[in-house]
Amino acid sequence: MATLILTLPRTGLQAGSVVDYVLSPDGLALGTASSAPLALLPSAATGRVTETLLLVDAAQLSWHRVQLPKGAAGNSTRLRSVLEGLLEEQLLDDPVTLHYALAPGAAKDASTWVAVCDKAWLRSGLQALEAAGIRVARIVPELVPELVPDAPADANQGAAPASGTGSLYAIDNAGQSLLLHANASGVTPWPLQASAVALLQWPHDAPLRAEPALAARAEQLFGRSVQLQSRAERALAACQSDWDLAQLDLVSNQRSRSLKRLGTAGAALLRAPRWRAARWSLLALLCVNLLGLNLRAGAERAALQAQRKAIDAVLTGTFPATQVVVDAPVQMQRAVAALQQSAGALGTQDFETLLAAWAQAAPTAPAPSGLDFANGELRLRGVSLAADALTDAMQTLRAQGIALSASGAQLTLRAAP
Repeated sequence: MATLILTLPRTGLQAGSVVDYVLSPDGLALGTASSAPLALLPSAATGRVTETLLLVDAAQLSWHRVQLPKGAAGNSTRLRSVLEGLLEEQLLDDPVTLHYALAPGAAKDASTWVAVCDKAWLRSGLQALEAAGIRVARIVPELVPELVPDAPADANQGAAPASGTGSLYAIDNAGQSLLLHANASGVTPWPLQASAVALLQWPHDAPLRAEPALAARAEQLFGRSVQLQSRAERALAACQSDWDLAQLDLVSNQRSRSLKRLGTAGAALLRAPRWRAARWSLLALLCVNLLGLNLRAGAERAALQAQRKAIDAVLTGTFPATQVVVDAPVQMQRAVAALQQSAGALGTQDFETLLAAWAQAAPTAPAPSGLDFANGELRLRGVSLAADALTDAMQTLRAQGIALSASGAQLTLRAAP
């Protein structure tokens, strides 16, 4: 599944803005990394993109750890008010003007990370993209804290983090060289200079990544080799997380957003190379099941055909005069009735048999006001029975091969088919 990752400009997004983007062929491998005006970005309309993600760089976010009160996560309006109250003392800007997003899987009555950024800046960027016909599936942060329980809450106090923890990135931030430290205390920016390196006391075996333009300087300051990671590679890695900053008032319709995520997941399952093995396995499973069903159906058909042949053999063996077998049970019933009639014996279709069976099945029933017999059916008029008595009579007659039906005060008895 081709994935387009757009970085939201720090100055905001307008129709003529130039946007940095990464186009990945499958959401995992790095494809094209470039910049283009909003109107010239690759989009789903070109057939090259099936999912668009919006990246918020680390400089635009602040991180805070809060303890959610019980029941706060259930209602978005109440949750926003709770977050504004909890973070009011930690924020420099007016809490009303900021956007808040909880860590994935945040639950009520639990400690969790909250990402904070300018709400108007983020909302205007989304509106500009929507006006350009670009629908964003998810908003992801460039760097996130490590999701470690009971991490310190003061992530933005500027104190030196515990050495040997987290990851360190040397990046170019709008012409300013920075070190970004992501660990269990948050995401902390440091200037890329000797004093910061001395305070960090970064272990030699801890992860250290740098953009190619800053690699030589970082190696000189840290006295060790660094792992090269371009901004595009960092953006692609950021999109592998479960974070989504589109929360609270940025989600106007939870149902439509859930459907969009399901559609995105379905598209990934159908097209993404990483799901190719799963698709082939599913196809193989379907083929095996279809083959098994066909074999089972063939066996059932063969068994049914053998049973029919056995019934036909009973008919032709018992009544050799039968030349053509059309419906063996019906033909056998008729042949038996003909034998009974020729021998003077009563059958289940005779008047005497039906009347005697009725008298035995409902001995306490009132006498009928009239009797009609024609074509093997006996109708009793003016007979009313309670529901329980009628049910008992039906069961008794059914055991004798006679069917009983009721229509008002009229009962009909006939030989059961």
